[in-house]
Amino acid sequence: MENWVTRELATYAVQTTYEDYPKEVVEKAKILILDNIGCMLGGSLSNLGKAIINPIGNMGGNKESTIVGDGAKVPTIQAAFVNGTTANALDFDDQLFGIGHPGSTVISSALAIGEWLNASGKDIINAILIGYDVGDRIGMAIQPSREHQSKVWGVGTWQTFGAVAAAAKLLNLDIDHTLNAYGVAGATAPLPNTQKWGWDLEERPIHWVKEPTGWPSWTGTIAAILAMNGFIGNHFILDGKDGFWIMAGSDQCDFDRMTKGLGSEFDVDNIYIKPYSCCGWQHSALDCLNDLKKEHNLETKDIVQVIIYGVSWLKRQENYDPVDTVDAQFSVPYTATMVMMGIPPGPAWFSRGNLESKGVSHFSRKVEVRVDPYLDNVLYQKLTTSARVEIRLKMGTKLEKSVEIPRGDPRNPLSIEEVRSKFRNQASCVLKNEEADRVIANVENLDEMETITDLMSLLS
Repeated sequence: MENWVTRELATYAVQTTYEDYPKEVVEKAKILILDNIGCMLGGSLSNLGKAIINPIGNMGGNKESTIVGDGAKVPTIQAAFVNGTTANALDFDDQLFGIGHPGSTVISSALAIGEWLNASGKDIINAILIGYDVGDRIGMAIQPSREHQSKVWGVGTWQTFGAVAAAAKLLNLDIDHTLNAYGVAGATAPLPNTQKWGWDLEERPIHWVKEPTGWPSWTGTIAAILAMNGFIGNHFILDGKDGFWIMAGSDQCDFDRMTKGLGSEFDVDNIYIKPYSCCGWQHSALDCLNDLKKEHNLETKDIVQVIIYGVSWLKRQENYDPVDTVDAQFSVPYTATMVMMGIPPGPAWFSRGNLESKGVSHFSRKVEVRVDPYLDNVLYQKLTTSARVEIRLKMGTKLEKSVEIPRGDPRNPLSIEEVRSKFRNQASCVLKNEEADRVIANVENLDEMETITDLMSLLS
């Protein structure tokens, strides 16, 4: 085959070392690791988190890797699965241009394999950066056309390659074994299921699999372990007219996008760190509301109506009666109410008290979502979910705000202190303040750690 994309990506992963990455890229990796661990801690106490931690923790098996937030040690592939799922439980984990959540998959796999192997901090960072570089390129390359996306869309499916790339690197697989791992991972990746999340009101609540994130963590991790033991996979899994792109439900593939800039352009630079614990499609609208609330010192009692203009995907989230944590993450009226009531994003948004509050329900019915065709076009032209908002007050005043690039987007990034604050907010559900500070210090000095054992022991 003239252009063997699968081999080119595998070769890059095998040959790339920690020393090949610029210092600023390594520092960005640490920020993403801290953010993701925070999301695991916050998600571990959610109903979704408990529903997955309890049965997996009770299965027994070799005590190899830590379930973050719980502290139990379980077999490596199970830890990757659990932590990859809890990281996304609150929909607070990083995302790539609205097409998936690579960090929850890549980082959970790397931490699980790394703890099992007593890997160094540098090895962990190297594997995670490779996971982002390989997985994200594949994800961006196989996005379907706008027309096809309305029929089938493999959000999360491609993240399997981020997990297998990170796991294979930590296992120190050679090129042939890495190709086998990629082949196994691609052949067993989760099905594209976006259109069956439960968008229609008669199908609500939104299902808990979501993207998914934990399933590709599990699949990629076990694929690498199987390949290490001689299991054979297709060495051309990404290539040709019958490659992974069509298995994942797409109608097109940009093979050049998979390899362009390898070694000089790093995909962690494209990652969005979320300031809100909900679907990223909502964030520009929530920025508008947050800004207006602060600028005009607004209180909910002053507001008659909130009109949100956004992309068509936002309209699918106009649900006024969310029944649980996940359902609420995809309810624009609910999350808008959380912002206007000044409740900090994270676990507090999804407390039983807020989900069942008559006050929250009453105000949410003042929120209306309208599709703006211009913003729909901007989404596909500029890869951003822009929004504009009108707030109508009791005295007849109308306030307006527009946001093109939401906070947290790499074009409008959060500060390191904002990421630390976000981490502390979620960690406080599980850790004492001094323990949270120790985790921050460990992650920010991860490249100096001979083994990640001490870090993982803090995460329960």
